Amino acid sequence: MIILGKLQSMESFLNRFKRWHFVFVLILVQILSHIAYLKLPAVGNHVWRQCNTLAVARNYYQEDMNILYPRIDKRYHTNGITGPQFTSYDYTLALVYKAFGFSQNAHRYLSLIIGIFAILGMFYLAYNYFRSDFLAFLCSLGLIGIPEFYYHSINAVPDLLALAAMIWGWFGFQNYMERPSLKWALFTVLLITLAGMTKIMFLIPGFVFLGDIIQQKTYRKLAIIPILIMGLVVISASLGWYYWAKILTSMNGIYEFVHEIRFIEGWGNRVQTLLDNVFKDIPETWVGYGFLMMFVTGIYFVVKKRIHDLRVLFVFFGVFLFYVAMQYQLRVHGYYTLLFAPFVLLIGVWGWDKLQNGLVKHIMLVLLLLSPVWAWARINRNWQEQNFRVARELIVPQNQEKIRHLSAQRKFWLVGPDQSGCVDFYYLQAKGFPWYNLEEKSDLFEKFIKDGAEGLITNDTVHAQEYFRELKMNPKCIGSVGNYYWYVF
Repeated sequence: MIILGKLQSMESFLNRFKRWHFVFVLILVQILSHIAYLKLPAVGNHVWRQCNTLAVARNYYQEDMNILYPRIDKRYHTNGITGPQFTSYDYTLALVYKAFGFSQNAHRYLSLIIGIFAILGMFYLAYNYFRSDFLAFLCSLGLIGIPEFYYHSINAVPDLLALAAMIWGWFGFQNYMERPSLKWALFTVLLITLAGMTKIMFLIPGFVFLGDIIQQKTYRKLAIIPILIMGLVVISASLGWYYWAKILTSMNGIYEFVHEIRFIEGWGNRVQTLLDNVFKDIPETWVGYGFLMMFVTGIYFVVKKRIHDLRVLFVFFGVFLFYVAMQYQLRVHGYYTLLFAPFVLLIGVWGWDKLQNGLVKHIMLVLLLLSPVWAWARINRNWQEQNFRVARELIVPQNQEKIRHLSAQRKFWLVGPDQSGCVDFYYLQAKGFPWYNLEEKSDLFEKFIKDGAEGLITNDTVHAQEYFRELKMNPKCIGSVGNYYWYVF
């Protein structure tokens, strides 16, 4: 009883907060929990995806600021143009470089700001549903406590910007439905379009919108016409970019970014992946142990009390479609689950609010308040040197000028072995041909040299020298940084 009394006092204390108090706490938690890592360049899990994004941004900055023609480093003998998702994040970062100069950790600050916008968007979106600052605060704090969000909210991944745009666009649509106006129509279209072009799966709130339209019988009124126009603009722009991305990809035949659905082979593998997602990924990173009990409670009450709500049915259908289509990618692309976060949080906090059991309810509250601590404990290892997944000599600031000078000696380099095909390219500030692994022998060297490779950058001189002997080559070593050596042909 004493414990319950203290927990009730804590909830009463939080309920007395004013809105600006909640907003201040959210921003403070996000900044303080990440401040020690803002000085780091791109490292840790998914460093390859971060380096691809950062390379596109740097190539905008150094080569051409035309947003319609993104370029990557793994360009073979071409100009590097290929077709990623809409480069909203990459281009914004390039603008930061233009304003303040290039920096290997500038993306940390940009992502921190975008992440804060996502958190604040979650607050106002939740408030529109609950009409309670306290419940909106729980949703927003829960977002910080989701390990996938906590990690990627200072990483260079476009999904973060797509998430922020999606949340605010969703908020805009809610306001448009309540108070139709050109202002809210433009606000909604701009942000949902930005989300969909950046990552098309972030159009998933459309299932909620459809449920609202049907339940409110808006389709029977003239008000449906502007909504249909809004939807047409969003879908046309989103699909239009991906059509343009296919054209860009075909220009040079560089298939670095996948714009197709791939499925796991075999039902046994699919079921095993599903079990791993449910019992490992959801509690550890997709939702987090701090919010897990609330989420399960929310699912229980949704099924019990709101399963006939069309918004719920449509969202469940949308999530099912997304999971089936993306299960293959979800095995290694955890950041794809960021689009689930608003649904998880709204369902979980709504279910928690329905609970009558005082002790259980307050235990859940404590777990949620501690969820950023769990997120830090789960993610912190990625920012420790032993888990950087990048050679230390490549990220030491004192080496950057020498690396830049050596790589500037030739236009097209053969770089590797690097299975990612992008991490070494990015940190070596090089462009050219990828040497992925040791299964690729001297015939790869011979082919790429004929195609225009003018030199080799490698940290595996043993196999490189072996291939040189096989090809009767005697390239000149023009310099080294740590274990990396630059040879010119």
